[in-house]
Amino acid sequence: MISLGGVMGAGLFIGSSGAILTAGPVVVLSYGLGGVLVMLVNLMLRDLARKAPGLGSFVFQIRNGLGPLAGFVAGWIYWVVWVTTLGVEVIGSASLLQPYIPLPYAVTEFLILAIMTGVNLMSIRSYGEFETWFAMVKVVAVIVFIIICAALLIHGGVPVAENLTGHGGLAPHGGLAFLAAVPTVVFSMTGTEIATIAALESEDPDGNIVRIMRTVAVRLLVFYVMSVGMIVSLVPWSEIMPGQSPFLFVLNRYGVPGATAVMTIVILTAILSTLNSGIYAASRVLSGMARHGDAPALLASRKTEASPPRRAILACAMATLAVSASAVLAPGVVFSFLVSMTGAFIICYNVMIVCTRLKLNCPAAWQGWLALMLLLGVLGSMLLQPGTRQELLAGLAALMVITLAGWFKTGQSR
Repeated sequence: MISLGGVMGAGLFIGSSGAILTAGPVVVLSYGLGGVLVMLVNLMLRDLARKAPGLGSFVFQIRNGLGPLAGFVAGWIYWVVWVTTLGVEVIGSASLLQPYIPLPYAVTEFLILAIMTGVNLMSIRSYGEFETWFAMVKVVAVIVFIIICAALLIHGGVPVAENLTGHGGLAPHGGLAFLAAVPTVVFSMTGTEIATIAALESEDPDGNIVRIMRTVAVRLLVFYVMSVGMIVSLVPWSEIMPGQSPFLFVLNRYGVPGATAVMTIVILTAILSTLNSGIYAASRVLSGMARHGDAPALLASRKTEASPPRRAILACAMATLAVSASAVLAPGVVFSFLVSMTGAFIICYNVMIVCTRLKLNCPAAWQGWLALMLLLGVLGSMLLQPGTRQELLAGLAALMVITLAGWFKTGQSR
């Protein structure tokens, strides 16, 4: 549930609108290809746990397989991705609650972040219990949505052929347009690796990682492909509005009662779930980096091994607060740069996961090479699209800075 919950967030319920508008009905292929890529990366994580058990999360598997510099870079880019994502989610949740809470916007942001930070500070169990219920709401919402859509398709007299082909055809932006939507799809599916971090604090870490990675990507692929396929079959893709939930658009179009209220709750739950999981994952990676000397040593402190790393959690919360503040103080400089570079960072640490697995000479090496080709294909599609080219270049520039810092740090520690 933690793994599914980490992925089924606002990227699915809202972000899918961007992918649909980019590709048209053929976006189903984009989600299929993105799902295959995520499934392959999950297989890489499973093989790393089997080949080198007990070494920690995938960040420290990378450190063991590719060296201290790669571990430094992977840890910091993963942390930056999550802190930036958390800042965006705090802004989104405050915007969603603003009409219902008579408080200043900044106060609402602070309270949301404080509550989710408090959940993580209490205990590891409290994080797990909250995330299980958050994930349950999202999974049930998607299943109910698919059932409602299936009933409409069977009994509602829906002009499916017209919706799919009557607005420019299946691929209104060209036969290869589905590739342009793949980066958006991959980014929305990012998060399954959280379960590998959470599994380290369970009774059977390596066994749990293997079991999770074997099944979660398949379930994820089914949820994403089926729900998006239903959307483009029930409504014309061209009528979907960017930045608005296509799920809500479908339900409102067919007069499903209470759709707005229910989807508002689901989207808010998705955002809070991302906040909960993001603080958890970022703090564990930051604490682990501190133990390896890649972050300030004081962030490694824990009362016991079963206690949450409270200093690392607070550091992540303060960094998140700084990111959300930058959206107000420097929206066109600092905040836009942070958001734009996350795409390249996500692809980068996934490439590192695949390269680590290939270096360990695990069986079925073709899976690793296929995953690597698909990841490089995503980078290529980002480079070809004007909208994502600048994001890729910003990410590569930031990656060079982090790599130089890592080279200096790991060189000094020898």
